[in-house]
Amino acid sequence: MNCIIIDDDSFYIEFLKNYCKKINLEVKGIYKDSVLALQEIDKLSDCDLIFLDINMPDITGFDILKYKPQTHVVITSADDSNAIQAFDYNVTDYLKKPFDFTRFMKAVNRVKEKIEEDQNTESHLINGISKTHNTMTLSTIFVNINKKLIKININDINVVEAKGDYVLMKLQGSENLIIHTTLKKLKEKLPEEEFFQVHRSFIVNLTKIVDIEESTVVIDREVIPISKGNRILLKEKLHILN
Repeated sequence: MNCIIIDDDSFYIEFLKNYCKKINLEVKGIYKDSVLALQEIDKLSDCDLIFLDINMPDITGFDILKYKPQTHVVITSADDSNAIQAFDYNVTDYLKKPFDFTRFMKAVNRVKEKIEEDQNTESHLINGISKTHNTMTLSTIFVNINKKLIKININDINVVEAKGDYVLMKLQGSENLIIHTTLKKLKEKLPEEEFFQVHRSFIVNLTKIVDIEESTVVIDREVIPISKGNRILLKEKLHILN
């Protein structure tokens, strides 16, 4: 594991560094300047754990939390009156200064448990997409977006479009989701009786088709191209009489 320390107090920076050294927790970066930490929010997400002081000049720890760094956060603060507000941001733990080594280890172990839970979940995912089991198998899937699992009703999916290393999932209404996976892998997870790849870049929900032309289908007022070979297969799948 590795961590980043964001604290304007030199004493507590050294304090944390010594505790981390005892358990071989690598200190990947230190920020005494909270403004710089916020500017480099993407770098903050590239670690296992952030020790974040709340009360800092210019920009507080809450200002950084509002930008939702995509990693585990343990608050360090001399004031515990902010604890309830901090947990509203889904922080993993809250350490009131001064804290001893036992309390420090309890916070680190909580982070380890969270990481193990995430890894166990990801082991059931294929590039961020997984079907649930039993009664949910045909009705929902979970997609992994920014390390959060979001449940999607399959019937709400209108169109899926390939976008390089990502896919754009267009849902009923106006909501779209960008998912880091491939069209091929997503196709394997969608029920064949409801979804069909009409083009190398498009999968459509067959139940949402409102119009079919020679080389296109219309879904929710969006015109989707059909490749020549798939047009024949689509007609067979929909039992269209020639």
